[in-house]
Amino acid sequence: MALLALAPAPVAAQPEGLVGAKIIQGGQMPDGRPLAAIVLQLAPGWKTYWRSAGEGGLPPTFEWSATQNLADVAYLWPSPQVFDIGGMRSFGYHERLVLPLAMTPRDTAQPIDLQVKMNFGLCKDICLPAEVTLTAPPMAQGAPDHPLILAALADQPMTAQAAGAANWSCSSTPIKDGVQVALTLPMPMWAGAGDEVVVFEHSDAHIWASPAQVMRQGDTLTAVADLVPPQAKPFDLAGDDLRLTVLAGGKAADLLGCPLVP
Repeated sequence: MALLALAPAPVAAQPEGLVGAKIIQGGQMPDGRPLAAIVLQLAPGWKTYWRSAGEGGLPPTFEWSATQNLADVAYLWPSPQVFDIGGMRSFGYHERLVLPLAMTPRDTAQPIDLQVKMNFGLCKDICLPAEVTLTAPPMAQGAPDHPLILAALADQPMTAQAAGAANWSCSSTPIKDGVQVALTLPMPMWAGAGDEVVVFEHSDAHIWASPAQVMRQGDTLTAVADLVPPQAKPFDLAGDDLRLTVLAGGKAADLLGCPLVP
C-alpha cells in the first residue's frame, strides 16, 4: 500500500533537545474522520510530556486558528510513561512522541489545510519550554493508513472493560480550596502488575488535580486526590467531568467518568 510521505516541517530556532518535528497524515477513524499526527523526535535522553504532565512537567498546548476548514480536533494520546525524578512524578514520552489527531472538517467536501502552533516541554537535566509551528499539505479523506499513526493508536490506554475494571465509583468531600475525590476501583486483573499510579483529570483543564495517593487491598484499588479550581474554593463536582487513568507495569487503562456515591 502506498504511503503519504511528508518532509519534516521546518523548525525555526530549533529548541535544544528537539531533533525534528512534523505532521504526518493517513487513514481515518471508523466514523470517517481523517487522521493526522504530530511527530516530535527528541535527542537521546530527552523527554516530553503527556496531556497531564504531573509534578514539575509542562503540559502541551495547541493553537489551530491558522488551520482552514477545521471544526474540531480529538487528541488520541498514546499511553504515557511514568517518570520519577527528584521525588517528583511526571508523565510523558522518551525520545519520540507520535500524537494521532482525529480531524473534523467544517465542510467534508473540502480538504483541511493544517497548521498548528504547539507549545510543550523538553526535559533532560532541566525542563525547557519549546514552541514549533507545523504545516502539512491539504488533508483530504481517503489517504492510506500511515504505520506510525497505526502504531500510536495501538498504544492508547485500554478501555476499562479490556482492563477488567468494573463498577468503580467515587466519593467527594469539600475541602478548604476545592474538593477531595476518593476512587474505589475493583480491578483484579492488574493485581501484582507493579507500582500502580492513578491520574485524576477534570474536564475543565483549569482545575488542578493533586498527585493521587494509591492503595490496593486484594482486588480493589483505591486512590485519593484533591481537585482545586482557580478560585480555590469548594465547587459542585459531576462524575461525568472526571477522567481517570491507571498506569501499572507498562500498561494503561482509561476510565471515562466516575459515578459519585455518598
